[in-house]
Amino acid sequence: NDCLFEGQHTTVLLETMAGKGTEVGKTFEEISAILDKVNHPELMGVCLDTCHVHDGGYEIVENLDAFLDTFDQIIGLKKLKALHLNDSKNPLGAHKDRHEQIGKGFIGLETFRAVVTNPRVNTLPMILETPHSELSGWGEEIALLRSFLGDN
Repeated sequence: NDCLFEGQHTTVLLETMAGKGTEVGKTFEEISAILDKVNHPELMGVCLDTCHVHDGGYEIVENLDAFLDTFDQIIGLKKLKALHLNDSKNPLGAHKDRHEQIGKGFIGLETFRAVVTNPRVNTLPMILETPHSELSGWGEEIALLRSFLGDN
């Protein structure tokens, strides 16, 4: 509540977490409970991190729409304001938060195709948080993700 005030023009986002250690925000219920307690909920939103939800045990690979339905029922899709896109070095539910390059981890390329083409989320800002040592790596990933848009 200390960073929220009436008339503010900035939206504060809570990021989904992988559930390692004592992290708060590893379940949609925890995030919803936080949002329910703030003085200005209209100034709050959620940033969904693909690696974090996968490592946290949410199934996004097999059925993205069911995952989004669950998010909508617990938090509400209207609260979803941004996506962090990254694959995961770990299997589902590992609770480790180890980002991987798009398509080179356990989430896989087809899931990212489903995300960037899904009308429920494809207009949201999408931010890459993948490990690369040179800028060209991110450029290649951006081109790859954009290529999926031509598939529609």
